[in-house]
Amino acid sequence: MARPRSFDEQDLLETVMEAFWRRGYSATTYRGIELITGVGIRSLANTFGEKDELFLTVLASYRGRVSRNLDKMFASPSIDSIVRFFERISSPSDEEDPRRNGCLMVNTVFEIDKPTAAVNREIAQYRDLFRSVFIESLESDQILDPEIRADFLIGALWGAFSQIRLARDPTSAKSISTVVVEVLDGWRSPVPPKHSVT
Repeated sequence: MARPRSFDEQDLLETVMEAFWRRGYSATTYRGIELITGVGIRSLANTFGEKDELFLTVLASYRGRVSRNLDKMFASPSIDSIVRFFERISSPSDEEDPRRNGCLMVNTVFEIDKPTAAVNREIAQYRDLFRSVFIESLESDQILDPEIRADFLIGALWGAFSQIRLARDPTSAKSISTVVVEVLDGWRSPVPPKHSVT
């Protein structure tokens, strides 16, 4: 008869997620996770599989967390929602705030040279979360070319997350957020085209 697990799988996954988030894929090992959680390597492997399988589970869980947060932040999609989002990612944080590590998914993009097809799918689905809420928000305010502008916002967001990761401080992305907000204000109130005088 199999012994019952002596740990909560979801709580454990949250702890493991933070380990990958803080340390990165390469520096996070099963031995390290065992030391952090107190759960033996064999139990970890029996529950989650090999490290690559565990990492995929972590990425999917992280994407789910972000998706739930975006649902709340963009419950009423608009340019104002995008402004609040960019202001939030560059707001001050305490030392224990996981936002100080940037973004787990963006960190993965830059750390792993040759991600597997499964990791690439997670990254693509994660990117699509942001693209869809940005497009919906721009469309709600009748902004032209929402798809192109959403891609610009994703590029700015990726840059902001990278800056945060390097500095380990969300406020390091303040200059990016400030410029993005200025750009959004310009989209909201476009300057009428100048007509040449004949």
